[in-house]
Amino acid sequence: MKVLITGASGMLGRYLHTLLGRDHEVTTLQRADADICCDLRVATPPLAGRRFDLVVHAAGTQEEAEALSVNRDGTIHLLAALEENPPRGLVFVSSWEVYSPDSGENVGEDHQLWASTKVGQSKALAEGLVAEWCKRYGVVLTIVRPARMFGKGVKGEMARLFSDVAASRYIHVRDNDARLSLICASDVAEAIAGLHPAGGIYNLTDGRDARWIELADALSANCGLSKRQIFLPEKWAQAAWKYARWVPAVKASLSPATLARRSKTLTLSTEKITSALPAWHPYKAIDVIARKDKDYPYEDR
Repeated sequence: MKVLITGASGMLGRYLHTLLGRDHEVTTLQRADADICCDLRVATPPLAGRRFDLVVHAAGTQEEAEALSVNRDGTIHLLAALEENPPRGLVFVSSWEVYSPDSGENVGEDHQLWASTKVGQSKALAEGLVAEWCKRYGVVLTIVRPARMFGKGVKGEMARLFSDVAASRYIHVRDNDARLSLICASDVAEAIAGLHPAGGIYNLTDGRDARWIELADALSANCGLSKRQIFLPEKWAQAAWKYARWVPAVKASLSPATLARRSKTLTLSTEKITSALPAWHPYKAIDVIARKDKDYPYEDR
């Protein structure tokens, strides 16, 4: 099978390239150092005369400033290039951010999309574009919505959180028990490999929701720290932001925008993915992050 992977050097793309490259002929597409070099933000890739059985569109960003140009416009340019020879199947890597950040627990794929960030909005727009395009050309479409992903080369919000924890800048507001879903990028790649023949829309999470403080502790363990995280009562946190927002730890953890993200529960349902891939058993991400899972193939071993 001939496979095209966009964003093949990104965190998820690397795992996809390794996994799919074992049994298939893989072509990579990204801005540089690829089989096909193209900046999808501004250009249509040169795919004339090329035919692929499967296209995995993993190129994307979690940065607000580039969200529309990368996630939406990049998808438009890719689809335009594929019109001459549509593939049999297309996988679009979306995001948990297409849901409202306070959607609650066990959110299913049929939940209303109500993105509050440019990243989520751009991914939701791109989902609509690929759905319409695949219907028009008879292409089997698979949309995956991974939870917060971790792996070698993690970027975006989770990379910033890791940096804050490593620099002792993370502050946890006491009694904040908001929960979030997590997933290892390697498990997302495994799921994509199993899901694409049938298509559909799937949340991807390890099914073991975590609290923010548990995630911070796991990140601390990952970088070899044994310090406890800093806790503040909510009133003290508000006072710290009001009077000491120039302090690095306060600036990193206690801004209204940051607190809003870290105080709302959004966890994803695993019912659909479990039914579709009963043999898919993802690693417990929190243990992998903390380097407690003895079976996980850490790349630096």
